[in-house]
Parts: sequence; structure tokens; C-alpha cells
Amino acid sequence: MSTDSSQRLEYLYKEYVRLSDKAEDFIKSTYDDFKMFGAVSAIIVIWKPISELIAPINSKVDSSLILFLGFLSLLTVLGIIALLNLLKQSYTWYFVHNLQAYETEIRKALDEAEGSQIFNFNIAKEEKRFVTAVYRLSLRSLVMSFAFAVIAIPSIILFYSNILYAIIYLLISLLGFLIIYLQTFRRMLKQYSDTRYL
Repeated sequence: MSTDSSQRLEYLYKEYVRLSDKAEDFIKSTYDDFKMFGAVSAIIVIWKPISELIAPINSKVDSSLILFLGFLSLLTVLGIIALLNLLKQSYTWYFVHNLQAYETEIRKALDEAEGSQIFNFNIAKEEKRFVTAVYRLSLRSLVMSFAFAVIAIPSIILFYSNILYAIIYLLISLLGFLIIYLQTFRRMLKQYSDTRYL
């Protein structure tokens, strides 16, 4: 291998490592978001007793209104966290796309055979089965579990407190989830499952 080839390979590898570290940082910060989801979910469970404690302090305010406004506030916070999480996932896929190009160039510089598994980690992610079978299935399951916890549990609690508030909460949360979150998620996944982008 000539000196120029060695320097090029060294540069490619350093940049590959830098991009890999960035992608890993985004992935780790995404897992930190799950901790926030857990904390907010715990607040959802204990919000009814808290609202019943707050209501007697101000007799003009109904405890079901406090309960409704609390759940609506938590829904807003969770929605913002979820959208930020989608943004992080989009950046992660962007880094994967760039890492694939570096893997291809490093494989060429090393004269690797076509079927070799060396520097093949991110290139394998362009396979349709990875995006559809692994990523899409696991993320769908997670999103549906999250949606159930954020939409169904507060709605059930509100139905026991005030049916009107329950219906309003259910409509707002379903519309927000179906229109904003799922449409954004679907477009992002469609873009990254299209092999022209990978």
C-alpha cells in the first residue's frame, strides 16, 4: 500500500470513527429520553391523588378540571419529548447513511472482497429486511405501548372523573398522536427505507 493510500485510509478511518461516535451519542441520548418518558408516566399514575389534594385548597376549582389540565400538560410535555426523539432518530439515520459511504471507501482501500463482512456494520442496514423487520417492528411496538400508556390510562381515569374531559382529552391525544407524531414518523421511516437514500 502506497503512502498516499495509507494516509487516505487513515483519514477515512478517523472520520468514520468520529461519525460513529456522533451516532452513538445520539443513540445514548435517545435512551435517556426513555427515562424521561418513565418519569412522566409515573406522574400520570399519581396525578389523580395529587389533583384531589390540590382541589380542597381552592374551593372554586373542581378536582376533575385539575386532573384534566394536569393530564393535558403531561401530554404536551410527552409530545414534545417524542418529537425531539424523532429528530434524534433522523440525525442517527443521517449518520448511518454517511457511515455507509465511509465503509464502502474503506473496503475499497483495503481491497476487500464483495462478500466480506469487514466494515459492513452500517452497510447491512441498507438491506430492506433490516429496516422493515428489525427497526420498524421494534419501534412500532414501542410507540404503540407508549401511546397506550399516554392515551388510554389518562382517558380511563378521566372517564371516572368527568366524561366530557375524558372525551376532550381522548380526541386531543388521538389527533396529536395520529396526525403529528405518526405522520412524521411514517415520513421519516419511508425516507430511510428507500434505498435511494441509503
